[in-house]
This record gives sequence, C-alpha cells and structure tokens, in this order.
Amino acid sequence: MAGTRKSREERRAQILACALEVFGEKGFHAATVDDIAARTGVARGTFYLYFKDRRSIFEALIDDFFARLTSQIRSIDVESAEPPLTQLRMNLHRLCRLALDEPAMMKILLQDASGLDAAFDTKLGAFYKALSVFLEESLEEGQRIGLVRAGDTPLMVALGIGALKEILLNAGTGTLPRSADALVEEIMRFFEAGLLARS
Repeated sequence: MAGTRKSREERRAQILACALEVFGEKGFHAATVDDIAARTGVARGTFYLYFKDRRSIFEALIDDFFARLTSQIRSIDVESAEPPLTQLRMNLHRLCRLALDEPAMMKILLQDASGLDAAFDTKLGAFYKALSVFLEESLEEGQRIGLVRAGDTPLMVALGIGALKEILLNAGTGTLPRSADALVEEIMRFFEAGLLARS
C-alpha cells in the first residue's frame, strides 16, 4: 500500500539508525554495507541510493553527533541570573545525559573514529581544537572573574578534556554504571579540587 511506504527522509533515518547499531557492535573496520543493509531490511542497491559507501554513512553519523554534542555546551554568561557554577553543572549534565542516552555513538566517536584515515583525523582534530579554544577562553574568563584558579589554561584544558572523554566513554559503555546526576557530582568535585579558585 502506498500509505505504508517510507518517505525518503524516513528511510535515510532508518538506515542511519541501523548503521549506528552495526558500527557500535562491530566497529567501523569489521562492519560492511551488507551488514547495514541486512539490519535495515533493504537491498544493497537501496543503501547506495542514500549513501556512497560505508565511510560516508559513518561520517554522516559523526557529523550529526558532533552537531548535537556541540549544542550541549553553552558559554558561561556572567550576566545571567544563574550563577556560573550552576551553568557549568547544567553543561555537564547535558553532556552526561547524551553519553548515557547514546552509548554506541559515544564509543564510535571517542574510541573507533580516531585513525580511520587522514581526512577523518583532520576532521576530528578540528573538532577538538575548536572545543579546546572554547574551553580555554572560558577558563581565561573564569580566571578574570575569580572563579577559576590561576594556572596554565592550555594544560588545564588538556587535563579537563582528557578526563571528561574517559568519563563519558566509560559511562556510555557501562564501565561506570551511574546516573547523569552521580557523574556530574563527581566531575564537579574534580573541578572544584583542581580548577576552581578557593573562595
């Protein structure tokens, strides 16, 4: 029946969702187009109507997740009615909730995507560079207003990103079976001990 046929957008979303499952289970290098097509329940030729190859669908998943991940991080607004630490806590809660809601995507981004090829490594590098610049600027503003302790901000950013990546990966894969609230509490304790100025 014509009424039950999927629209092009629905079919593409279905293929992406199934590809995410396959990549999450097998990793990029072991997964095949046939695996994705079989999981989706479509012919191999149908897959190629939507994506050029396995890499293009992998890249589409990463690009979409980058956009959603970036949207969870908001600049600290010192003019806001919400105190800066509350805004930081809200940023962390959004990130942890995303990691727990989409564990396969966190694993793909933080563990499987690196080393795919030179072009993809450049894309990942650009993402982490932009994130580092944003965080360094945030720390410098925090130092200016007396919220963040004095220190080497690039080093502080590297420590913070490294720790956060491991926490989100382990939370997403179940190694840290905790709620977003529990994760945020531990991260805030870490920040308070290592990054924030003493009141």
